[in-house]
Amino acid sequence: MLKKFFFVLCVCAALTGVSLYYYVLPGNTPAGQDATGRTDSLSDLKNEAALNLALKSISLSQGEGGVELWRLKAEWAGLQKSEDLLVVEKPRLTYFMKEDGKVMHISSDNGNIEQKARIIRFIDNVHITQDDKAFDGELLVYNGTQKSMNFPGGGKFSGKGLSGSAETITWFPDRRQVTAEGAVAVYFE
Repeated sequence: MLKKFFFVLCVCAALTGVSLYYYVLPGNTPAGQDATGRTDSLSDLKNEAALNLALKSISLSQGEGGVELWRLKAEWAGLQKSEDLLVVEKPRLTYFMKEDGKVMHISSDNGNIEQKARIIRFIDNVHITQDDKAFDGELLVYNGTQKSMNFPGGGKFSGKGLSGSAETITWFPDRRQVTAEGAVAVYFE
């Protein structure tokens, strides 16, 4: 009993220390927000008093029907409990395709995860690769309910024998379907 109490006390002290470290950082200023009310920079989020928990590195995964669907690793993560928002730095996601067993890799500079809504946002320098296909853009929104990947601000794509761009790109990997809207350009090599 005493060992369990001591272990819990140590864990709580470590988590409190990490949280306080980010809370008392110099330059603690209100963060700017975009049109959706989200903070615009990760460094501002790290300094926000609303941050409830901070971790130096994190690894998350999600499964479905006993099979792993995706695995996400990030160099830094902070939890804003009031918004159910996990903010991550340098997220790297491995997405396992159900039908053919192929693997897709997604990376970006920053991101966030809305756990209840099952939405992951990859922000700044987003890059996706799968076999010979690649997608690039500044914002990718993964919807875990619809299993869709949306580049709402546009992006570029390339694959064997073709490349292109559009103002909005939505990819349904499990259906092998890509839709593009606005200034769509496709080049065949």
